[in-house]
Amino acid sequence: MATWESSSTDMKPPALRPLAATSAGLALILALLTGCTGTGSPPSPNASNKIAASPVTDSPPYWCDFLPQQAVRTISGLTLALQEEKSGVRTTHGICTLRNEYTRLSVVWSIRDGDNVLDIARKNFGEHQLADLPADLGKGLIAYTGRLPRTNPYYTMMLFRCGEKRPWISVDLSEVSKGRDPVSDLTQLLSIARERYGELHKCTPKPN
Repeated sequence: MATWESSSTDMKPPALRPLAATSAGLALILALLTGCTGTGSPPSPNASNKIAASPVTDSPPYWCDFLPQQAVRTISGLTLALQEEKSGVRTTHGICTLRNEYTRLSVVWSIRDGDNVLDIARKNFGEHQLADLPADLGKGLIAYTGRLPRTNPYYTMMLFRCGEKRPWISVDLSEVSKGRDPVSDLTQLLSIARERYGELHKCTPKPN
């Protein structure tokens, strides 16, 4: 399996790397990453004390190829140093994590098996769903489990069309800065990720 150049020499744990080469493996990794259980309850994302938040903007540099670093920090409020680890094959699939003590954000994407992955996402997160994606973005959802940050309780998944392919991208996140609107923020982040995908893969993103 080809691996991407990374800012870290310590790539994905060996137990996960053999799975990354297949769409079935990616779907299993998605289930493992998003199926964790935990206790505790971060502040509710539906709290009414929303702040006048700074906008989520698209500007380099990027993490995980698709996500502007400043946008991630704006949404999450994380200021600590984050170690990027990524693997995959640039033309077909990839896995990327940002870590500090534990995984703060993960991105999984592929051009294969999107309908099955969406079914898994809905099965795992249907009861925790905050919103569907806007129709002009694609199929998918935004969810919040209410579990501890180390379980990455904020989860998103997007299935769309780009040229002749139907890529999907999932992003899960440890936290959203207090007072921000996670649905608006994560919708904007997915929109940026979709446009970046089109730029990198030379295709025009459209709804699924």
